[in-house]
Amino acid sequence: MQPFQKSLMAITLTSLLSGTAAADQAETKGGLKITSDDGNFSASLGGRIHFDTYLFDTDIEDPVSTTEFRRARITLKGNIYDWGYVLEQDFAGGDTHSGFRDVFLSHKFLNGEVRIGQFKPFRSMAEMTSSNELTFLERPFSSATGLYDGNQFQQGIGWTGVMDCFTMGMMAFNLRDASTPRNEGVGAAGRLAWHPINTDLATFHMGTSISFENANQNSSDLTAEADYAGRRGPSQLMAVTPGDLGGHATTAALELAGSYGPLYVQSEYTVGGFDGDYYVSEAEFEDWYGAPTPFACDPQFGCYIADQNVHTWYVQGSWMITGEHKKYSTKRGAFGSAKPAGTGLWGGAWELTARYDTMENRDIQNLQASSTTIGLNFYANRNVRFMANFIFGDDDFTGDGTNQFGLRAQVNW
Repeated sequence: MQPFQKSLMAITLTSLLSGTAAADQAETKGGLKITSDDGNFSASLGGRIHFDTYLFDTDIEDPVSTTEFRRARITLKGNIYDWGYVLEQDFAGGDTHSGFRDVFLSHKFLNGEVRIGQFKPFRSMAEMTSSNELTFLERPFSSATGLYDGNQFQQGIGWTGVMDCFTMGMMAFNLRDASTPRNEGVGAAGRLAWHPINTDLATFHMGTSISFENANQNSSDLTAEADYAGRRGPSQLMAVTPGDLGGHATTAALELAGSYGPLYVQSEYTVGGFDGDYYVSEAEFEDWYGAPTPFACDPQFGCYIADQNVHTWYVQGSWMITGEHKKYSTKRGAFGSAKPAGTGLWGGAWELTARYDTMENRDIQNLQASSTTIGLNFYANRNVRFMANFIFGDDDFTGDGTNQFGLRAQVNW
């Protein structure tokens, strides 16, 4: 950022604080932060830009190869006396409400903080990993891009904190974010992570989480989907609990992860239950799932959908070719990116990655999809990264085998 631009932004933020206290300290190291002279007010400005390219090797499905801004966020956060705040807008999300991400107030409590507003429910190690720190272009199926489809950020109240070698979080929420209709659906989620070993050389992590979502008046459907060929590729619906029927969806997950030197591995196994007990027509079933029913339907009532059990798991890992070590965040209970030592080709760090990811509905025959990903990441410096993913998709239900080659140019500050 040029000195003039930094100065202009500093003046703008200073003016916001000047009504109460004069700002006498401005920091620009790694970003921009303004603090009032008495320390009662602060504001810092951050952001991220993720620009993606998707090239498809099509099969039965025929997705469009394209480019997009996966994320283009500005984040304002700070404190007002002993209360914290976060206001994050993703301009790639569409209109203002659709772009809201973390938007909440916080207050320190019991070695952690209470949050009120919109943020992520505490479930899934993959969800707790920042998008700036992801090992691959997209999260696995055990996240809001799969099992918790469309329910990444929710509105409610929660607490998260660290006690000794445990990271904990819990949240009670309304089944909506800022862009979805007002409704009476409710949910709750909680996560516990244990890191008995966490040194500069090695980390060992175990965790578990549970989630409950209960649809009610005006609630959207509770669904699980598998984007088996990457973002903007074909998607296989795995389970549906219609929002207008007042059913619920529950999940329970186990996590196991670790790192040693330049090596890292992470895995999760999640079991989900989706309420059924409803009928759909054969045409509607094929429209939803992309293939005819594998079971007989009643000629009068249609195809009966019972309660559905969904299992999803993944194993992913990486090798820092240039020798760096992935750091573990005790605050999130998740791994972050390695920081380049400056000894690799072009002065950056190189990472070789691989993942196998699968999801299966065990109550509908052959309803399973999986993806295998091989990737290479280049960290030009602490804030700039380039990623390449080869994704090999496989949909057992429809027989589709679409693949994707994905690229990302990323900067964050």
